[in-house]
Amino acid sequence: MAAIKKYIFDFGFLILGIIAIAFLFAGCEKVDLSGIDTESYYIGQYNNNTYIIKLDAITKDKATGKCYVAENSAVATEKQLVVAAARKKCVVSIDGVEIPCKVTPRIIANDSIVGEYALGKEMHDFQFYKYKSPRYKHYDDQFSAEKYKVEVQKDIVYGNAKGFWSYNPDKNETFAKAYTDKLGDLLKYNLSPRDIDLKLDLYLPQNDTSKQRPLLMLIHGGAFFNGDKASEAYIKWSKHFAALGFVVASINYRMGFLPSADQIDCAGYRAVQDAHAAMRFLLHNAAKYRINTDWIFVGGTSAGAITSLNLAFMRNQNRPKSTRGTLLKSDLGNIESVSPQYTEKFSIKAVANMWGAVHDLNMIANAKTSIISFHGDADNIVPYGYDHPFNDVLDPVKIALRNDNSAEAKSLKSIFSLPLNRAMTNKMYGSSMINSAAKSKGNRSKLFTYPGGGHSLHVDKNNNLVPYFYFIQDSVTAFFVEELIPNPIRIQRDNNNPICYTAKGGSVSEIYWKVENGIILETNGRQAKIILLPSAERKKIVVSGRYSNGIYFRKESVF
Repeated sequence: MAAIKKYIFDFGFLILGIIAIAFLFAGCEKVDLSGIDTESYYIGQYNNNTYIIKLDAITKDKATGKCYVAENSAVATEKQLVVAAARKKCVVSIDGVEIPCKVTPRIIANDSIVGEYALGKEMHDFQFYKYKSPRYKHYDDQFSAEKYKVEVQKDIVYGNAKGFWSYNPDKNETFAKAYTDKLGDLLKYNLSPRDIDLKLDLYLPQNDTSKQRPLLMLIHGGAFFNGDKASEAYIKWSKHFAALGFVVASINYRMGFLPSADQIDCAGYRAVQDAHAAMRFLLHNAAKYRINTDWIFVGGTSAGAITSLNLAFMRNQNRPKSTRGTLLKSDLGNIESVSPQYTEKFSIKAVANMWGAVHDLNMIANAKTSIISFHGDADNIVPYGYDHPFNDVLDPVKIALRNDNSAEAKSLKSIFSLPLNRAMTNKMYGSSMINSAAKSKGNRSKLFTYPGGGHSLHVDKNNNLVPYFYFIQDSVTAFFVEELIPNPIRIQRDNNNPICYTAKGGSVSEIYWKVENGIILETNGRQAKIILLPSAERKKIVVSGRYSNGIYFRKESVF
């Protein structure tokens, strides 16, 4: 038994001796710096200051690189860093000046450098962590630029109704010729109206993953007589908004009228009935097209603008008297009467009114719809203020005085040879009156007046697009996006603390931070502490996320 005890004692002593020798030899070894990652930044505290270090070249006993410190500035100060490994300790110098401490690393690994340093006789722990950027999720800023290819689905039937026609492309000819060319159809189908399939073209953004998208309905002009959903201007506008991420429907509707003010009012009313049916059709298929039924926009030129305004603001109690039945004519029915009679309700968020008008300003009180308007103050087709619309082509006095002896003009003069004291149209309120009325009722409204401008400001006399077309496009885009995002995110730096940034703006459900050529020290929702590095010319801070209404955003600030 004694021999066994002695053996155990001798063995234990031997193990302790081996451990002691290992420690002795370990103490003679230099600190090995090779475990430090040269691709990463390390962040830590030294002497109550935050330092960022980046080592570029490392051997077993020496490392060189840079260290950064924010000295009451958004951009860090850069200094040259040298770390020399001695036995069991490192000597650190910054810009050639040895700092007053001796660093003794205990652990050097890929994730951190841990050790202690001496200041005088006091020893302090330190730890530098490898920098890991906070979680970032990339979202594209919605509706800020054309980024989608566009799919076009043509001639979708959205309804059926009786009338003259719903398709009459503008041939760039006089109204006299256009009217006389259609006179036979007017007389024929007035006695026996025909069934007309009402069609729209749908423009959809491809590869758009948004679960819900805004809807824009575009309604062409043409004095309720000419026009087509596939005119050049409407194709371009449709593709533009679809490329932004909107679902866009460009519609055709019933047109044509006999020569009287009441018949022209009826033509305008049939147009709004059809537009209403098209809107109900689209909302009935909202899930199919991923339409957010709270994000509905509408716009048009001339007669299309009149129809757009009526679609937003007219209710059945605002119907023109001429649309109601009498002993001599049948009632045109309620606004919702065009088949198929889907029952979806809707309210329109904003209207793009391009030289349009309304017959009753009081109906603007029916909705809180916003309006952006464009109108020439010398428009002789649709009044800028309060006057008779379409007088330039329909007024019998002007027809009689016009120096046009063509057969079409003579025919038109005879057709419209009413008593000279009676206008061919009822007076309407143009864009200047609409803008004032909307603002007085608390609606958001913006009016662009074109000084000296006439009608159809977006095209020249040959129907070619002019630069103002793109001004309208950009202005309407900005106005509509402001309706969707009334208080967009913006990045703001704290004047009192230059490393602190705040994402100001509307309500958000998600938010993420990213920096290019900088270090994010801390994030807390809308706030972030960021040190920008001086070595790169381009420094960019990015916030990405979603608003509470589900719209994605990404905002950048470049320094």
